[in-house]
Amino acid sequence: MDLAVITKTRILVVDKLASAKKHLTSPLEQIGFRDIQYLESTSRALLAIEKLPFDLIICAYSIKTEHDGLYFYEQLLQSKLLKSNTGFIFTSLETNFPIVQSIVDLPPDDFIAKPVNAEKLAKRISRLVKRKQLLSPALNFIEQKKYNAALTEIDQLLSYQSNRECFPIALKTKGDLLLLANQYHDAKAYFSSMLRVQPLSWAETGLIKSLIALDQDDEAEKNAIKLACKRESKTVAYELLALLQIKHEKYDEALESTLIAAEISPRNMKRQNTARLLAKLSNDHETEFDITKRMITFAKNSVKESSQLYKNAIRAGIDYAMSAEPMHIQDIMNATKQFLTQLKKRYLYEDHAEEIKVMQVRLLHLENENEKALEIVDQFSRNNATMTDEALLDKAKALHEIGLKNDATTLYKVLDERAQVIVNQIDEQLLEESLFAKLVSKESNEKEHIQLSSNELNKQGVRAFNNRDFGKAFEIFTQALALAPKNAPVALNLLHVISKLQMSSAISELSTQVTQCVNILEQKKLSAEQLKKYKKLRNLLNVQ
Repeated sequence: MDLAVITKTRILVVDKLASAKKHLTSPLEQIGFRDIQYLESTSRALLAIEKLPFDLIICAYSIKTEHDGLYFYEQLLQSKLLKSNTGFIFTSLETNFPIVQSIVDLPPDDFIAKPVNAEKLAKRISRLVKRKQLLSPALNFIEQKKYNAALTEIDQLLSYQSNRECFPIALKTKGDLLLLANQYHDAKAYFSSMLRVQPLSWAETGLIKSLIALDQDDEAEKNAIKLACKRESKTVAYELLALLQIKHEKYDEALESTLIAAEISPRNMKRQNTARLLAKLSNDHETEFDITKRMITFAKNSVKESSQLYKNAIRAGIDYAMSAEPMHIQDIMNATKQFLTQLKKRYLYEDHAEEIKVMQVRLLHLENENEKALEIVDQFSRNNATMTDEALLDKAKALHEIGLKNDATTLYKVLDERAQVIVNQIDEQLLEESLFAKLVSKESNEKEHIQLSSNELNKQGVRAFNNRDFGKAFEIFTQALALAPKNAPVALNLLHVISKLQMSSAISELSTQVTQCVNILEQKKLSAEQLKKYKKLRNLLNVQ
C-alpha cells in the first residue's frame, strides 16, 4: 500500500477486551499505520466519531459490557455518522451461523474471525482501504442520490484492468445503482447476464427485485423460492417473498415470511419491526405482542433500548387484550401494565406524558372504567404536533373506543392524509413508513365500518344467534373474526352459525369462511367443551 495513504489513514479500534489492543494495533503498526485510537466502549466511540471522522473502524461484534457492536453499527448508519468512504470491519471470537448471518444482514465491509492473523489482517485492510479509495467518487455521488453520475464512475472504474481487484464489489454496486435509478429493464438484463457467468447471490436478489418492479411477479416468486432453498440466501429470499405478498395485500402471508427471516437472524431489529407492523396489518395482535416482547429482550443494554420499544409493547398488549379469549385477558393485562410501569421508571414521565395518558385511557376502557377514562381524556392536549404518527394512531383508537367517534374520525383523517403523502413519495413496500401508511388506511377504514371490538361483537353475535337471527349473527361474527383472526370462540361461533345457514338454505358459497375457521381451530389448543363442539360442527358441515 502507498505509504502516503497509510500515514493519512485514521483508524478506530472498538473492543472491550484489553488484549485486542495488542492483537489488533500491533499488526496495524507493523503495516505502518500510526493514527490508531483504541476504545473499550461504543458510547465513547460514538463521541470520537462525532468529533472527527475515521477512515477505518474495526469493531468487536459483541461488546457485552455496554452496547452490542451490531447495534453500534446500525446506529452509525441511521445517524449517518458512517461515511461512505469509511471502512467498517467486524471481529468476533464466535463464528456460528446465526452470528455470521446477523453480520451479513447489515453488511459491513469485512468480517474477521479472532484470533486475528497479523499477515491476513494487513492484506485485508490494505485491500479495503484501496477499494474505498477507488470507489470514493461513485460513493460520494450515491450519498447525494446522483445515481446516474455514480453509474458513470463505476463504468469507468470497470474499464481499467488495473482495477480488477475491485471488480467484484464494483459489479455489485452497478447492479444496486440500476435499481436505485429505477432502470428496471436494464437491471434485469444486467443481473441476468451476471448469472450466466456465475450464480452470484446478489445478482439473484437483484434479478428478483427487478422482476417485482416490472410486475413479472410469477417469475419473481419462482426465483425467490429457489433462492430460499440455499441456506446462505434464505433470509433475503423470504424478505423478497414478503415484498411480493405485501404488493398483493396478503399481509398474513407476508408476516409468515418475515417471521421466518427474523428467526434466522433474530437480532435484526429492523426486520423484527417490519414483522410487528405486518402483524398489526393482519390483526394478529398475539404475534405482535410476542414480537414487541422479543424486541425489548434483544435490545437490553444496547443502543437499541428505547422508550419506543416499551410503548410498542404496551399498545400491542392492549390490542391483544381487546381481541383475546376471556380466559387470557387478565394475564395479558398484567404483562401490559408491567411494561407501563417499566416505561415510567426508566424514562422521564414528562417526555411521554400524553402517550401514557392515552394508554391509561385504553386500559381503563378494557376494565369497563369509562368514567375514569373520560376524566383523563379531558386532560388530553389539543396540540398533536409533537406526537409521532404511531402515538397519534393510538390516540385515535382511544377516542373511538370510549365513544368519542367524531374526534377519532378527525384524527384518522389527519393520519390518512399524512400516510398518502408518504405513499406517493416512496416505492419500497418493506419500508416502515410504507407499512405504517397501509396500517393507517386499514385501521381508519375498519373504524368507519366496524364500531365495536371483537369481544363486544362476539357478545352481540351470540345474542343474535340465540334470537335465531342467523343472517345478522353471521355478519357480526364475520366482523369479529376480521378483528381477531386467531380467536377460537369467535371461529367456533361463526362455524356454528354457518351450519345453521346451510341447513336452512343450502348455501354453498361460505366454504371460504369455513376453511378460515377450521384453519384457526386446528392450530389452537381447545378445551374439552370446545373440541366437542368443533368435532360436531365439522360433521355437520362435512369438513374432511
